[in-house]
Parts: sequence; structure tokens; C-alpha cells
Amino acid sequence: MALLMYKNEYIEITRDAGQFYLKSLAPGYTFEAFSEALKKSFPNVKITSFLAIKNVLLNAPSGPVPFGQERERVSINVSEDELKAYMTLYVSEDDLSPDKRLNLVREIFEALNKEGIVYGVNADLLTGQLKAGVEYLIAEGTPAVNGEDSKIKMYKISTPKPQVIDSGNVNHYELNLINQVKEGDWLGERIDATPGTPGKNVRGKVIPPIPGRNFPLLYDPSSVKEVYKDGVTTLVAKKNGAVYYKGDTIGVYDYLEIKGNIDFSTGNIDFDGFLSVKGTVEDNFSVAANKDIEILGEYGVGVADNITSRDGNIYIKGGIAGKGKAVVRCKRNLYVKYLSDTTVECEGSVYVGFYCLNANIKAKQVIVESPRGRIIGGKIDAEICVAAAEIGNRSETRTLIKIRGFDRNSLKADLDIISEQLNQQRKLLTDVRHNIQIYSSSKQIPEVHKKDFENLKRRYAEIRDRIRELEYTYRNLRSFLKTPGDGAVIAHKYIYPRVRIEIKGEAEEITKTHSMITYYYRNNSLKTM
Repeated sequence: MALLMYKNEYIEITRDAGQFYLKSLAPGYTFEAFSEALKKSFPNVKITSFLAIKNVLLNAPSGPVPFGQERERVSINVSEDELKAYMTLYVSEDDLSPDKRLNLVREIFEALNKEGIVYGVNADLLTGQLKAGVEYLIAEGTPAVNGEDSKIKMYKISTPKPQVIDSGNVNHYELNLINQVKEGDWLGERIDATPGTPGKNVRGKVIPPIPGRNFPLLYDPSSVKEVYKDGVTTLVAKKNGAVYYKGDTIGVYDYLEIKGNIDFSTGNIDFDGFLSVKGTVEDNFSVAANKDIEILGEYGVGVADNITSRDGNIYIKGGIAGKGKAVVRCKRNLYVKYLSDTTVECEGSVYVGFYCLNANIKAKQVIVESPRGRIIGGKIDAEICVAAAEIGNRSETRTLIKIRGFDRNSLKADLDIISEQLNQQRKLLTDVRHNIQIYSSSKQIPEVHKKDFENLKRRYAEIRDRIRELEYTYRNLRSFLKTPGDGAVIAHKYIYPRVRIEIKGEAEEITKTHSMITYYYRNNSLKTM
């Protein structure tokens, strides 16, 4: 049976089984007046049909029709992650008064308990001013704090960058080519991943954190060992040697240090590794190594028979005066303070600190780096570029420079191919690294999978090595493309008479001094700028 809840001369509101009905008795009652009356006397009524209300009021007398339903006086809404609970009160102004606050608070806690809200309740909120129909954050859980991934720091090998120091009568050509370490030296470290901190939702349920990932340390166990203490795994060298990376796997390669000179006391040296000579190479002696060679004597090298790096760079700190007999060969770059009466065969670039005098050089490019650097006499055969402050001299010493040149479009196409290969290899590296991390996250790898894990690490090293080679080639190609035209000879200050320049078969004999000039080849002809 319907229960009469409200009546005036215009309308009548009844309730039956939680449903509210509206009947209009006389015209003249507005929707706004009805809403105000409902808000004041029936805050817990949820309107289900605004259209029904408007029709009943406009067509008075009319009804009764259902227009709303009863809702809980205290409505609790929990967020999807259960970390927040919101409360909305649908009570009268009288229920919100200080005199009835204690009863309302009890009612609120009953509603919270009914929804299972037991953690993070903001009781202070209930002592302040509350309004009907306003949503309040009544409870807030504590989110889990996920663990941090392990942090890895490794020994850094930088690209060789020579430093030219030209001050008055003192000049130096400094370069750190070989990264020498001693037994026990630091090579890297990993700070353990953290497990994270559990959280708790508003229903009191513990939220487990996602533990951090423990990334693997990649190293050559024959030359590197790990030491664990207080959550930090440190990599140290097991022997004296030179640091190298195969992929991302660090190791200590065989390293030979000659504390004095290469002479009768040592004999000729041929070494499968990195070689460092603290003195010089005496006349008629030879030095060869598979990796980088550095000769650090301040007074340089004289009439050495030959100095050869089969797969690396060469750095001669004091320069070389070969008297027409010394020969230097290297797979990558040559870094030398000066070159005089020496033959150089270099598959990479030749970087000279201060001058080339009567040198015969074949290389990708020859760069004399000092602002006062000179190329005087000799014959240079380069593919890309020759550059110095001065080429030739006032005495008009015969100097021959030949640039074989390059096809810019072909070089750009090669750069695009290398770029694409780099992207492919980096993507492949990411996939392999992901699989390695899956294995590494296991506390103990089953015996049946250990071989797969080792194969993955070997594959990773191979890909990383391939990426290093591609990056090396990519850097060189980009550098070469900065050269004007399809090959260039650059005199930053002067070029003198009796210098003969040939670029891609186009030759020019310099008959007068020119300042700040570049010769380059473009559109089948030799040009200047």
C-alpha cells in the first residue's frame, strides 16, 4: 500500500516498496519548486525520470507516476583499484546538525563496514562541516611501491680524441689510447634490485609490489671476477691488461708493456694483444700487434723498420722521423705528433698534431690538427680529404696531393643501408637482452637451459660487436659526407706554389700563394672556395 510522504495544494508524493510516485493536484507548480522541495525533505530520493516529473506538472491534474527510487542515506563508492573510497551523504539538513552528528557518524561507519572499508579511513573528515550531495574521499589505501631495477655502472672506454697543445716552443700531442688496468682494479658494479614495499587497499588487503629486475653483469670470467658485499656486486680485473668489450661483455685483454725501448734487449716484438712502449723503437727494429699500439717516448721514433697494428690504432706520442726507411701500417687510425720522411699505409684516417714533412701517406684522409700545422713535401694519397693550416712552404718545396674522391650519392646510400642495419641489429639486441633478463631473473637456471643461456649471451656479444662496427662505419661515413664536393684539399691559412693537387683525375698546379682556400671536386670539375 502506498504511503503518503508529502502533500500540498499542488502535488502529492507517495512511496511504495522503495519507489516514489508523483501526483499533480492543480496546475501552477514549477519543476524548480518541486526540485527544491525534494532536496529539502527527501535528499535520499534518486530521480529516475525527469521527463515523468515534467509531464505530470505540465498536465495537472495527473498521475500518480513513478519518478524516483530510494537510495541509501550514506552511499559508498570504491575505486576500481580499491585504493580510494568515496562517501556521499543523502540526508536532510537536520541530520547534518551538530546535535545529530553522533548518530550520523555511527551510520557512516555502519555503511563503511558493510562495504568492507577497514583501512585508511579519514575520521577527521567526520568532525568537520559536511554537506549533502557532495562526494568526499573518506578512505585511502597505501599503494605498493614497486622495487627498483638493479643499477649497473661499467668502466667506460671513450673514442680516442687527441689533444693538441701548442704553446710557444712547447707542443704536445696527448692521447689515451690503451685503457690499462692492474689486477684488482674496478671494472664495474651492480647495485641489487630492491623487492619493493607492500601496500594495502581500503578493504585491508595487502597489495604485493612488483620486485625490481636484476640485470646480468656480462663479463669474461677468465679475466674478470665478481665480488659481492652489502648488496653490491663489483667486477674487478683478475690480471694486468687492457680493458676491452666484446659486445657488452667486459674483459681484460692481454697487454704487453715495454718499460724501456724496443732494442737489442727486447728484440723485435710481435704480440697478440695491446702493446704499450714507454720508450721508443730503436733504428732497424720492428713492432707489430693485433690490437692498439702506443709508443709514448717523448722524443718519438727514428728509423724503425716497421710499426704495424693488424686490427687497431697506432699512437706515436713523440712523432716519427723515418729518414725515408720507416714504415707505419694500421687497420684503423694513426695518431702521431709529426711525420717526417716516413711511409704510412693506413686503412683509416691519419691525424697529425703539427706537421708532415716529406712523408708518403696512403689513407682515407689526412688531417693536420694544429692551427699552425703544415704539410710540406712528400706525396699524400687520400680518398676523402687532406686538411692543414698550410700546404707547401715559401721555399716552394714540391708537394703532391692526390684525392681519389668518392661518389656522394653512393656514400649516402651506404649510410642509409648502415642506418637500417643498425636499427635491425638494435631491435634484435633488445629481443636477445629481454630473453637474457628472463633467464637472469631466475634464482637458479635449470641444467637443461644453461646451454641456451650461454648461447644467448654469446649471441648478444656477437650482435653488440656488430653494432659497434656499424656505429664506427656510420660515424666515419657521416664525417666523410661533411667534406665539400666529392673530395677536397683544405688549406686553412695558405697554400704555396709547386703544390700539385689532383682530385678524381682533375689536376691543378699551384703557381702562386693563396690564402684560406679549399679545392673540391663537383660536377666533373675542380672548383675552389
